[in-house]
Amino acid sequence: MAKILLGIMLMISFFSSAQEEKKDTINEILENQIQEVEIKSKKKLVERKIDRLVFNVENSISATGGDALDALKVTPGIRVQNDQISMIGKNSMGIMINDKLIQLSGDDLMNYLKNLKSDDIKKIEVITNPPAKYEAEGNSGLVNIILKTAKKETFSGSFRNVLSQSSKSIGSSGLSLNYQKSKTTITTSINYSNGITVPYQEYKLTYPTYLWIEKNNKTSYTDNLSGNLTIDYRLTNKTKIGSSYSFSNSNPLIKAQNNSQIYNQSTMVLDSLIKNNSRLELDRNTNAINIFSITEIDTLGKKMNFDFDYLNFKSNSNNHFSSISYDANNIMTPNSRFIANNLGGQNINIYTAKLDFEFPTNWANFNFGSKLSFIKNSSDVSFYDLTSGNQVYDTTKSNNFEYKENIQALYISGNKKLTNSLEVQLGLRAENTQTNGLSQTLQKETKNNYLQLFPTFFVNYLINDYKSLSFNYNRRIERPSYSDLNPFRLYTTSFNYSEGNPFLAPSITNNFELSYNYKNSYSSFYVNYLENGFDQVTYVEPNSIIQRVIPNNFFNQINYGLFQSYSFTIKDIWENNSDISVFYFKTNSSIENVVPSISAWSGSLNTQNTIIIDKDKNYKVELGFMYQLPSLAGSYKLSSFYQVNLGFKANFVKNKLQLSVNAIDIFKTNKQIFTQFVNNIKQENYDYADIRRIRVSLTYNFGGKLSIEKKENGNTEEKDRIK
Repeated sequence: MAKILLGIMLMISFFSSAQEEKKDTINEILENQIQEVEIKSKKKLVERKIDRLVFNVENSISATGGDALDALKVTPGIRVQNDQISMIGKNSMGIMINDKLIQLSGDDLMNYLKNLKSDDIKKIEVITNPPAKYEAEGNSGLVNIILKTAKKETFSGSFRNVLSQSSKSIGSSGLSLNYQKSKTTITTSINYSNGITVPYQEYKLTYPTYLWIEKNNKTSYTDNLSGNLTIDYRLTNKTKIGSSYSFSNSNPLIKAQNNSQIYNQSTMVLDSLIKNNSRLELDRNTNAINIFSITEIDTLGKKMNFDFDYLNFKSNSNNHFSSISYDANNIMTPNSRFIANNLGGQNINIYTAKLDFEFPTNWANFNFGSKLSFIKNSSDVSFYDLTSGNQVYDTTKSNNFEYKENIQALYISGNKKLTNSLEVQLGLRAENTQTNGLSQTLQKETKNNYLQLFPTFFVNYLINDYKSLSFNYNRRIERPSYSDLNPFRLYTTSFNYSEGNPFLAPSITNNFELSYNYKNSYSSFYVNYLENGFDQVTYVEPNSIIQRVIPNNFFNQINYGLFQSYSFTIKDIWENNSDISVFYFKTNSSIENVVPSISAWSGSLNTQNTIIIDKDKNYKVELGFMYQLPSLAGSYKLSSFYQVNLGFKANFVKNKLQLSVNAIDIFKTNKQIFTQFVNNIKQENYDYADIRRIRVSLTYNFGGKLSIEKKENGNTEEKDRIK
């Protein structure tokens, strides 16, 4: 009997294997045939989905032949100015590639996006109010860049050199490589930048009896190396696994000359002068690891995603500064010399684990999952007085701070089409948070434990193939940064220091948005209400020159506005992408006697123009203009400013070699002034970040098909890409 059963099992195994091999062969033939079919239909440039706006990059002549930043520049609701990306109506935003959040920021993120060719991007999803699946952190939106399916059995890459010239120059180089063969896909890139910028800041304080004017001339040196490596492997027909690693090593240096002129308010005669010199050396290192798996549970679309992430950030700073006071005749004030050394260190470890399920049914489509995160931040500051010539440790200005934060999150979301035209989506996310901040120097411990619920609601009504009307709502939380919670004092001059606040509480924002989409036109009316907001306040007193920068929870804010974008193309020669926004801010202060309430109407205009100057579309001229009316930034009033950019792009050697020349902020007009009143003392901060420059970029793309040995089995397991 056992022999019969064994024989039956062997026959079944042989039959199944033969069927699988036959299936693989058929799929390979079909797949090869499908790849030869030319798709004639063309998607709309802008589409509205239930919880996001979709910009089809393939249909934009402005975005072709460039990088990811070029594509983002013409994406509705997104602003790219001076290598800074922002979303209309949001304080911040995150960038995802194929639904995975990029663990990069600042220059590292910009270099990554510059190495990503726009021709490899299928579409860009703009998620203004993220649904329950995503973290509720920050009044921020998300941008999801969906890449085209990788060509099979290929090796490709690009090499990029950029020179940016202002009063000083910055150069950068980047190399990216892509390898796809059989079940394995490997992508990697490395970037290096080095150079100098010369930003300028001016700070004015209007005291009752004197005027304080502080001029800060900085020289900032950049020295940054970053890179990443991602490996995807198709384990079975239904399971893909992979891992990614990214790093950044940055050693910036900032030299500053700070002169403070103090005038008599009634006569405007110079009373005294304080000269400050500083040298700030920084060493920052980031290492991030991600391990993931994607499993298709069945053929109906059920799917399980698992992610584990680890991030370590280490930073060391050495700030050496000195100050000397002089009288109106430029004679040194006795005993006014002060020399100090401020040392700082920070070590942040973040562990996260996330499990997500996609569970479609005949009645509705569901998503649910959970996330755990464990954060530990250790930071210390040491202050040494060097005035006497010896190192004198100052315990009152030194501190060691330990901060721990644990978050447990659960979410569920459901999506259902009520009719062919009406679709709704409901979601709820719960996050339980425990924090513990301990200042070992001050022997001060602060604990918090709170549970917050974050509902989301989306409804989309498809009027016809060209028109849709949508409404969405979500609730968000913004937690203070680790440095804002640390009660140590960091001195920039002998009379100016910043200090964290361990009692800071998170703020909550409720977001509402009503949008209308018609062909290449997108309209949005939004309302954001912020509760228990926190901001940096420079505390000053009428009878003291000490300036203390401390964050506090002290205001609520309402912001509502109307946003309109429109794109058009004339004979495939000229493409225009423009938007206009009108909005209102009102900040209600709970400490009116210290920081008063403020409000303002404002607006902005942005237009990007691309003109094709040859029939083969190898040469383009670009003109960009942005104007911002006076507005608010938290508890500060912000002045108006504008910027004009001009660019030229050329493709050579069958689009393998690309040249880009850009003139940025041609008229040097992106100068911003932040104004705040504290204790009836007017503070004005003038800031120009050395933006005006000429930038030349040269990119060479290479690669092609790999030679492949004939194998028995087909490559049907490689159909899907990680999303």
